[in-house]
Amino acid sequence: MKMLECLPDIISEAICNIKDIREIRVRNNRPVRINTGGIWYYVGTKAFLSKETNAIVMSDNVCDEIVTTACNKSVYAYEKTLANGFFTLDDGVRVGVCGSVFGKDKNIFQKYTSLCFRVPHMISCVDESTLGILANSNTIVIGPPASGKTTFLRDLAIKLSQESNVLAVDERGELFFSDKILQTSNVDVLKWTSKSYAFEVGVRALSPDYIVCDEISDKDSDYIEKTASSGIKIICSAHGYDYNDFINRFDILHKSFDKAVSLQKDFSVNIIDCKKYEQY
Repeated sequence: MKMLECLPDIISEAICNIKDIREIRVRNNRPVRINTGGIWYYVGTKAFLSKETNAIVMSDNVCDEIVTTACNKSVYAYEKTLANGFFTLDDGVRVGVCGSVFGKDKNIFQKYTSLCFRVPHMISCVDESTLGILANSNTIVIGPPASGKTTFLRDLAIKLSQESNVLAVDERGELFFSDKILQTSNVDVLKWTSKSYAFEVGVRALSPDYIVCDEISDKDSDYIEKTASSGIKIICSAHGYDYNDFINRFDILHKSFDKAVSLQKDFSVNIIDCKKYEQY
């Protein structure tokens, strides 16, 4: 199911013709907020509003209703994904969920109270100069949430695939959210699988020159280090304010990378030579 199909009609009708939607926030008993072009608005019945006065206010159960609709009325089928705090729609929109949880591990939602829709975009953001600098390098892309890490990875993977074999590990269906994207690139995509499985099977079966994956964590360190030293180039992303933040959070894993790309929410790009940086 796609985003416009699972949102309440009054919201879908208000946003259906807006092209640059980046994020939508839906909360029970609260107005809906939308980020378009980097600017936040409230959704009104006839226009977007800078203040919440006269904005559309949602019902007390709207988030439960949206999740039920998005999961085709079979929420139990999505329990594993929802336990991780999100699910992905057919158009690649990632929906973060928040609410009341219960259960032994506190990861089963009893009631949903707010939802964050993050809308993917196909943007050409890697120019020839950046491509030349990052080619043949183990690269980490660092940035805070909503700074464009996934968009940058996608464009870099597509452009590298013109000359090399690129394997993308798409755990959440966000990197390559549309078959149309695959039709315009030579990227091999392992979708809806774990990084550990993809690194093991992908390396053995597909002989990639590059492996691209999104949002690494500490538990990914072992196979990333092994692959990075095996002759296959690794390109991945991590949450962080800058390269120093990445070094502090990931211990010795940062030594596996040759280049670091630091992104900010204003979409500025700073490329760091990791090996030279280590000398200072």
